Amino acid sequence: MKVRKRIMAILLYLALVSLLFGIRIELLLDFGQLLLALAGGTLLYLSGMEKDDFRKWKKLDYGRFAMDVVYASLIETWILLFIMLADEEGIGHGEDWRPDILMQNIAWNIRPLLYGICIWIGLGSGESKIQEKKEQLWTAQEAYGRFLELGLTRREAEVAVQIGKGLSNKEIAMELNISETTVKKHVSNIFEKLNVEKRQEIRERLTL
Repeated sequence: MKVRKRIMAILLYLALVSLLFGIRIELLLDFGQLLLALAGGTLLYLSGMEKDDFRKWKKLDYGRFAMDVVYASLIETWILLFIMLADEEGIGHGEDWRPDILMQNIAWNIRPLLYGICIWIGLGSGESKIQEKKEQLWTAQEAYGRFLELGLTRREAEVAVQIGKGLSNKEIAMELNISETTVKKHVSNIFEKLNVEKRQEIRERLTL
């Protein structure tokens, strides 16, 4: 619900700004550029997921998706500006390179930045709440003990500690000198026992 309200607020604000500055709001919209930014954000989001995430994926991580859209919009903007400015045949020739038309073309090509920022405000910052709970800094040994208290086996606790460090399954396998298949089995058990769906939620179990 909050996400919907923030998106409506952004649209209303854009309409207000357009009205005050005498801009036709349709000039700010290019659905092709918007869809390209969303497509890029989706690809970045999916590329950051592991097999376990796909299997247990039930809800979109709005914050991470919004940030990936911002990254995609930056890349798209750079490419659009590069294509425009790298047109060797056009430099210094024709009306397209008059200062007023040049600035107008730049304005058209930086619209993806607007879309990325708006999506981040609507989805990302709305989900990134400041937690009132204080997060305790745990040493590896303290985290290991905490995971044992939460019902994990000794090996599962070791794997959970490595996940908390941000290691991938392959890196955990190398660190603990076990097979990656075994790591995946432990990760699945950890998810089930801690009732989590994402790897980052495992660290949250250490939050007081």
